[in-house]
Amino acid sequence: MTFTPLEALLMAAAASLVVGVSAHIFTRNVYVSQAQCGERRKGVCDDLKSLKEDHETASDEHRKKSAILFRMVRSLVAHNKDMPSEVKDKILNETPGGE
Repeated sequence: MTFTPLEALLMAAAASLVVGVSAHIFTRNVYVSQAQCGERRKGVCDDLKSLKEDHETASDEHRKKSAILFRMVRSLVAHNKDMPSEVKDKILNETPGGE
């Protein structure tokens, strides 16, 4: 079967139209508008900000609790009568977090 150039052109145009419409139907919801992107970005940034604030708050609380526990242990060592004074001096002269 032989087609004239006009028929071949019309069939190619129809095929490209079918492919274009089907691609548009399948990918219609894939692309996000700029407003939707801004909303999503704002939501993610707000979530990250709240996580950072929660982390900073928890970190401060842990630091305060650690300092209290360190002081409590130092007071126990200072008032222990059974421990030799050299060991007490070594423990009491240490700084929190390492030597």
